[in-house]
Amino acid sequence: MNMKLINKRRNNGIYVDDKDTYKIFNKGYSKNDVFMEAFITAKLESLGIKVPVIAEVSTINGQWAFKYATNYGQSLYDIMMSDPDNMDKYMDQLVDIQTDIHRRKCEQLPIQKQKLTDYINLSNLDKSLKLDLLDMLNSSPKHKKLCHGNFTPHNVIFIDGTFYITDWNHASQGNASADVARTYVWMTINMPDYAEIYLQKFCAKTNTSSRYVHNWIPIVAAARLAKNNPEEIKILNSLISVIEY
Repeated sequence: MNMKLINKRRNNGIYVDDKDTYKIFNKGYSKNDVFMEAFITAKLESLGIKVPVIAEVSTINGQWAFKYATNYGQSLYDIMMSDPDNMDKYMDQLVDIQTDIHRRKCEQLPIQKQKLTDYINLSNLDKSLKLDLLDMLNSSPKHKKLCHGNFTPHNVIFIDGTFYITDWNHASQGNASADVARTYVWMTINMPDYAEIYLQKFCAKTNTSSRYVHNWIPIVAAARLAKNNPEEIKILNSLISVIEY
């Protein structure tokens, strides 16, 4: 099978051959996580959400893989980087897509609060700080909105004139502002010049208090620490340090 790598990610790569597109996961990637992502993607497809349709789950050279029913397309991130003069328009599109996700519900998904709790407990933070963060989390309102869990411009792809959302392995049902805080944290790390612009656009579109979203930032930053990405630790700790008592 003659494949060409078109997009390398942390846990997988996107490959194409003469007729098909594949997501091939890294060696050792969890079988459970592969099938959970396939289940979530299929469930969201049935709800009419624009996701790249998974036609087949298999292994290629001993690595788990998705075969897609459509071409993979170009990511919104790549479009942004190639056309920075229109960044404002692309940020509006990003927020429009995310808020449309939040209008949906999917009761078969994990609970966001539990996922955040588990990740915070896995982090290397001081025990007393963990307890403070978990108290904040547990006292937050209980929502059941569909949340992507890793919504970034990398995970919005353009196929035949339409945007699709991919990489649903962190999806949950919970609070939309926590999902937005997660995107804000990613932008602070990867697109720092645009993080506040993104947040302002979301708050303006949804009539949400910026302060309310900011209250979620230490929580989701602490949860992300569990990934133990060395290049992120300093920034994440700075976001956690603004915790309000």
